[in-house]
Amino acid sequence: MLRSLTGLPTLLIALTVEFILTATLVYSELAVVPDAIWLGAHTLASMLAAIALASMLFKLIPGKRIPLIALFFLIGFFIPFIGAAGTWLSLTFGALIARNKHQVNEYWQFTDNADLPFAAPIDRPLPKLDSRGFIEQLAFDTETDKLYNKVAASKNIRNTESGPVLKSAVGHSNERIRLVAYQMLDKKVNQLNREIQRLEGEAERASGTGKAGLHLQIANNYWELLTLEDDEPVAREELLAKASTHVQTALEFEPSNANAHFITGQLCIKQSNPEQAIESFETSMQLGMPGEKALPYIAEAAFLQRNFKKLRAVVNEISPAFRAYPPMSKVVEYWA
Repeated sequence: MLRSLTGLPTLLIALTVEFILTATLVYSELAVVPDAIWLGAHTLASMLAAIALASMLFKLIPGKRIPLIALFFLIGFFIPFIGAAGTWLSLTFGALIARNKHQVNEYWQFTDNADLPFAAPIDRPLPKLDSRGFIEQLAFDTETDKLYNKVAASKNIRNTESGPVLKSAVGHSNERIRLVAYQMLDKKVNQLNREIQRLEGEAERASGTGKAGLHLQIANNYWELLTLEDDEPVAREELLAKASTHVQTALEFEPSNANAHFITGQLCIKQSNPEQAIESFETSMQLGMPGEKALPYIAEAAFLQRNFKKLRAVVNEISPAFRAYPPMSKVVEYWA
C-alpha cells in the first residue's frame, strides 16, 4: 500500500515534467530551455518514472529491483515524450488491474498421508517372502515362467553381479531359460569387447590424466569380462594379464589414482598374490578410497595369506553398519 501511495505521485510528477518538456519543443515561443537543462530534466523524469513503476510492480515481478529499474529507465529515456508517457501509463494500468486480481498468494497445500493398516485385510492371502538367492532359486525353483522373467530382467543388472546368475542359468534344465541366458551372456561380452576397442582408440590419441582415465576404464571392462568368462582358464589368464597391463599404464600417467590401486588389489587377489593385494588396497585407502570398500578385500587377502591375526584386526575395523549385512555378518560372527 505504501509503495502505491508514493509510486503514483512520483509517476505523475515524472509525466508532468515530460509533458512540459514536450510543450517546450512544440511551442518554442513559450520558453527557450537550454539543451543541457532539457536533457537533465528528461533524464531525471525518466529515472523517477522508472523507480515509481518498479515500486508498484514489486509484488507482481519479484526479484532484483535494479534490472527492472534499468529497463523502465531505458524505455522512458529512449522513447521520450508521448511514447514514454503512453508506455508508463499502460504499464501502470496493467499493474493495477493485475494487482486487484492477485489479492492472495497461492501456496502448495500439503495433506497428511493416509493411515495404513497394520495388518492385511481379512481373507487376503499373505505373500511368502522368498529369501533365497537368485542362483539358489535357479537350482531348486520349479516355476519356470517366473525364473525366465527374472533371468530376462537381469540385463539391467551390472555385469559383475549378473554374470554368475547368467552362467548358472545356462545350465538350467529348461531350454527357454538356457537360451535367453546364453543370448544375454553373448550380448554382454560383445558389448564389452566393442567398448574396449573404442576406448583403446581414444587412449592412443589422449595424453596425461585423460589417458590414465581411459586405460582405467579399459581395465574395468576387462574385469567385467573376467566375471563373465572366469570359468575358462585360458580366457581368465589372458583377461587378467590385459587388465593388469592397462592398470599399470594408468598408474604410470597418474600414480595417485585411488581407483587404479584398488583395481590392482582386486587383480592381485585373482592372481593369488595377497601380499601385493594388501599393499595396493592400503595405498588406495591412503589416497581416499573408503574403508568400507577396501577393508573386506584386505580381509580376504589376509585369509589367503593365512594371516588370521591381521584378518581379525581388519574385520574389527569395518563399520558396524556394514558388518551387520550378509555375507559380511557371517564372516564377522566367526572372526571378530
